[in-house]
Amino acid sequence: MTLKELKKGKNSLAPFLKHMGQTAEEQLQKNQSAMNLLKEWIEEEVSQEEFKNREIFFDSFKEIIDSERLPDHKLYSKE
Repeated sequence: MTLKELKKGKNSLAPFLKHMGQTAEEQLQKNQSAMNLLKEWIEEEVSQEEFKNREIFFDSFKEIIDSERLPDHKLYSKE
């Protein structure tokens, strides 16, 4: 089912799909600012100290996320 078909339907999902474009070109245009931000992040040069801080932060983040999940549904742990 296409987006146009969804919007025409009786129980239209259009209010919930504002982030979706009608065409591939429109969707690319809507995604352009996010793509630019990701490109900046990829090209960013980070000092060794900042890299280590980010690594520590991410390890802490993973522990927090896994601590809130059921034992058999961990995302990062190999339990």
